[in-house]
Amino acid sequence: MARLSKSDEQLDFENIAAMFYLRESALRLFYSNINPDYEVQFFGLSTSEISANLKWQILELEYDASLSLLGAIEALFRIDYAIRCEQKDKTDISRRFRELFSKHQYKLPLEDVIFEQWKKEPLVKSSTMSNLKGAFKYRHLLAHGRYWIHKSGKYDFDGLYRLAIEV
Repeated sequence: MARLSKSDEQLDFENIAAMFYLRESALRLFYSNINPDYEVQFFGLSTSEISANLKWQILELEYDASLSLLGAIEALFRIDYAIRCEQKDKTDISRRFRELFSKHQYKLPLEDVIFEQWKKEPLVKSSTMSNLKGAFKYRHLLAHGRYWIHKSGKYDFDGLYRLAIEV
């Protein structure tokens, strides 16, 4: 069996959260009158225009961080799948993954197969995996340019971070 070539560059949830909150703080400082260049940077703009621009910048930052977080979750599941297949672990889920590996190798569909296999595990809450599937529909929206209306619930970075920790 060929082994998955792992990059060892995957991000962890805590670093993504730290990066998000640091950048959000930096944006808030940049848009505040404490910024020494505030008058020059925002010359001619009203307070409401400046506030609207800050909200837009934070929302875009949240989209980027959410996409990174969901990517890190995917990496976690895919690496776990690879390890379970390669090390021939004796658990039920590892056996099921090895059966699927013979057909799909490392290209096993994440949401429709890997998540569904995890839903069968007795210690895993089915609701958590369902929430994760919904979050990945949101990820598709973010990754593909947000050109359709997302109908699978409302997601924000804090909620996705809590879901990541729960997973």
